[in-house]
Amino acid sequence: MSAISRRRWDSHPRVARKAKPKVALDDTEAHLVLPEKQYRELLFRDFVRFCRDHDAFVVSVPWQSPAVVQVPLGDGETSRLEIALRQLPKYRVTQLPGTAARLSHGVFETMRQIEVTLWPRG
Repeated sequence: MSAISRRRWDSHPRVARKAKPKVALDDTEAHLVLPEKQYRELLFRDFVRFCRDHDAFVVSVPWQSPAVVQVPLGDGETSRLEIALRQLPKYRVTQLPGTAARLSHGVFETMRQIEVTLWPRG
């Protein structure tokens, strides 16, 4: 038998791979080099967190744009989320006709629905 066929591969340690050089990027630059799917997932998660902080609820399918959001219905008032989104003109907001009811802690709340475009269709 040759020397190759008698060699036991389980008794030799694996060859160590060279570590890839790390790139020093801040968070905003790191998002730009992510694959499109991961970027959209991160953007949607951040958007959901942003909506919760402004008393709104995302009711659309995850990672879908435009996202459907329920905001509290005020007496002709603009919701906190809509005011915050006006500061970010890159996200287009469309008010949907009609209202919706949301059951929260045993109480039905009347909500208005809006659509927020997170990224262009493509």
